[in-house]
Amino acid sequence: MVNFMKFRKDINGLRAIAVIAVVLFHFKPSLMSGGFAGVDVFFVISGFLMTGIIFRGVEKEDFSLLNFYIARANRIIPPLAILCFILVILGWNFLTTWDYKSIGRDVATSMFFVSNIMYSLRSGYFDSGDIFLLHTWSLSVEWQFYIVYPVIIMFLKRFFQISTIKIVLINLLIFSFIFSVFASVNWPTFSYFSLLTRAWEMMLGGVACLYPLTLNKNKIYTNGRVIELLGITLIIVSYFTASEESLWPGYLALLPVLGAFLIIQAQVKDSFITGNIILQKIGLWSYSIYLWHWPIAVSFSYYAIDESYTLVGILLSVLLGFLSFTFIEKRKFKSQSNSKPIIIYSLILLSFLTCGALLFKTQGFADRELLTSNSLIQGGTADDFIVHEGVSLLGTGGEYDYLLLGDSNSNHYTRGIINEGTPVKISWWATCMSFPNSINKRNSVYPEWKERCINNYKQGLNETAPIIIAQSWSRPEKNSLECLTEQCYLTGNYYIDLESQLQDLFSFYGESTQIYIIGELPIPEDKNIIKCLNSERLIGITRHCDSLAKPAESVAKVNEVLKRVSNKYDHIKFIDPYEALCIDNVCDYAPDNKSVFMADGGHLSGYGSELIWGYIISKVGN
Repeated sequence: MVNFMKFRKDINGLRAIAVIAVVLFHFKPSLMSGGFAGVDVFFVISGFLMTGIIFRGVEKEDFSLLNFYIARANRIIPPLAILCFILVILGWNFLTTWDYKSIGRDVATSMFFVSNIMYSLRSGYFDSGDIFLLHTWSLSVEWQFYIVYPVIIMFLKRFFQISTIKIVLINLLIFSFIFSVFASVNWPTFSYFSLLTRAWEMMLGGVACLYPLTLNKNKIYTNGRVIELLGITLIIVSYFTASEESLWPGYLALLPVLGAFLIIQAQVKDSFITGNIILQKIGLWSYSIYLWHWPIAVSFSYYAIDESYTLVGILLSVLLGFLSFTFIEKRKFKSQSNSKPIIIYSLILLSFLTCGALLFKTQGFADRELLTSNSLIQGGTADDFIVHEGVSLLGTGGEYDYLLLGDSNSNHYTRGIINEGTPVKISWWATCMSFPNSINKRNSVYPEWKERCINNYKQGLNETAPIIIAQSWSRPEKNSLECLTEQCYLTGNYYIDLESQLQDLFSFYGESTQIYIIGELPIPEDKNIIKCLNSERLIGITRHCDSLAKPAESVAKVNEVLKRVSNKYDHIKFIDPYEALCIDNVCDYAPDNKSVFMADGGHLSGYGSELIWGYIISKVGN
């Protein structure tokens, strides 16, 4: 087994090679399309170091699982906790309430090291948008590995010799790799974030520790350099050949993982590549740089900051990484007993859990006067205003004037409904388009959601109140709908299928039910306009945003279908939100020069909710 207790300059330099790639990719993917593979390199290093610590203790029969966990917590939690704390503080003034609410969720799941699980249930890594703590998924994977790995080894030690345990671990590595290849094809989002598909990378680092390469003493310098150069070549090739379209991690991840494995095995002490002063310093700061670079990169996107400031963002990441290392990470937590760190870390975790729950409870403190009009507010601040997926009643006395059906584009009218004082029964499920014979396609990993979506249209059965259907109607043009019944026939052309399924829905409700179809929102062709406008109001700097812009072509196309179908029936009326703020195909997304009409690329802000709902009510019955 390698003597891992001595500081390895080559491994420290390898950390730098990993973090540089990740930072460059996140600030400007075109510079290094596969820079995200730097995380895989980190996993190999982590597996190498953890295997050494665990096996050294197991062989000496003095390994303490509790001490192992505390040591890992001392390394990981303080810098992460400070980052989360600062995001919560800054978010109060510089985030919309919807995003501030999301910060509450993300700090809680990050501090409890389950954020990878949460993100795997939401969207793909490359499609996740402005999530300030998305990068903590890798910390969660590592922590889950730290929990499971030593337990497995200690359990096996009760029955087998060390040599047998090593063989078992190699077999687990092979199983994890095969599963990773399979899962990357069949469940790409789950695969990207899962410990099960990443464990082989850390375990290969463990193999480097358990089976160190024995080099000919007479040729150790030459052979070590060759192996190191081969490892670096594999890593660099992965950085420039992998991309967002790659199935990852699968067999393609072998490139950076084997590269890191070879560099560790080469054991070159004073490499001119990994041992230079620049990489050594960056390697020391790598964890803190990794923590800080992503929120900075997301801030650039969130506030629509020009790419010309990319270098500033990178340098700021390094500076904050250095400060975090020097004043937080470098200060080791020392205690003669285990009880003190356990109590302190428990209090820290409890604090962030409470914070996350509070931000969710208050909808990101929706009553913050400065930002309220700019945010997507599901409800108000009172308990009875907070709306979750499902059926809710807005108003008093249990009576309602309208039934509102749809997806999150029904829900974002809540602020307007409350402002108008309209008694409304609302039933919505995220991304749900529910028809009698079909629904929009959804990943089968959400069976409970699918069942609820299938039945959502039934809320209008035998309904005496008028039905309002509001949702995001735009879908990919091909194969967007999924048949549920034998009589269902779909062409694969979304616009044709939408028309036929709407007719099925109207027939199901019957002619005695008044129905209002709310058209697609005039979503801007350039969604950066919304980011720029929000940025201008959040940070108080004049950005010269072009708030007058054409809506996307798909908006007019889908509204034409909705209008044509609605006009065939006397009891159905089409209401076009376009007319509320657009004239001659030009829309003003900040009509009062103060409040932003939309919270993101597809949902209304609180101000927009009031404006459009007021317009809808004015058209109902006319």
